[in-house]
Amino acid sequence: MQVYILGMELKKFFAKRLKDARLEKGFTQGRLMQLCGLPANAITKYETGVVLPSMETLKKLAEALEVSADYFVFDHAKMEGLPKISDPALYEKYFALEGLGEEDRGTALSLLDALIARQRLRELAANSSEPPPPTKKRKAATA
Repeated sequence: MQVYILGMELKKFFAKRLKDARLEKGFTQGRLMQLCGLPANAITKYETGVVLPSMETLKKLAEALEVSADYFVFDHAKMEGLPKISDPALYEKYFALEGLGEEDRGTALSLLDALIARQRLRELAANSSEPPPPTKKRKAATA
């Protein structure tokens, strides 16, 4: 009996979170259904707490709505979702940096800030519409 009550509470919680995330993105139920490749009325069933999605469908919903799957399950989870890091090496380093001590993490963040600032300066210079300043020509020395 207790499992059934917990299951009912989870369905209600999931239904509310799904609807909130969908509305936040400005999607209709039909649009979300299309994005996830779901059968007709699936979103309605989820949002009314009739059924819970499979894990595969949960992943599709989270990706389409750009939220973490945790958002649908844990009340402390925020809607922001996971960072989108396409480079696997950077993704691994992200988690390694989180494990550093405060001083080392500060040093790493300072280095990253410097690299990002350098890149922004390069981009500004490349996008600048002003011609470069003229250079002075040296007179050839005559003997």
